[in-house]
Amino acid sequence: MMSSMKIFSPPFVNLLGLVLLALFSGGAPASAQQPLGFRGWGLRGGVTIDPDQVHVGVHINAGEFAPRVRFQPSFELGFGNDLLVGAIHIDALYMFRRPSWRPYVGGGLGVALIDSDRDRGDDFNAEAGLNLVAGFEWGARRRYLLEIRAGVGDIPDFKVTAGIGL
Repeated sequence: MMSSMKIFSPPFVNLLGLVLLALFSGGAPASAQQPLGFRGWGLRGGVTIDPDQVHVGVHINAGEFAPRVRFQPSFELGFGNDLLVGAIHIDALYMFRRPSWRPYVGGGLGVALIDSDRDRGDDFNAEAGLNLVAGFEWGARRRYLLEIRAGVGDIPDFKVTAGIGL
């Protein structure tokens, strides 16, 4: 159903290196940090590849646990390909400094709750894996986002998501 990606393939190693470099490069002063806690929420939606689905969901801006490193969990429901997939993402995102738009990279734990036979409800699986995330957000009063997500393990392989912070 969902193919697995070799963890030590060259594209994965390159992306992991970029994420680690971004996370451990110099940060903003501690006074610019938003402490952990609820900072806002938003709506999101997009398309998923393997399984081929449309997904909708919500995310929470839960503040920063290090300078420019945001904790942003999210939940999405995917529909299509004779599956219902609930995806829980526990992500840390490194936010680059830019005046009008902010690129970000990050990753985290992903859990997929998969129901492949909704009529009888007897075929349910829970799978876990790692997510690699890259995207950008923009806007002053409302924050808009566009991101891509690659899954490693038995979670959806690839997602393209757009969203708005409310």
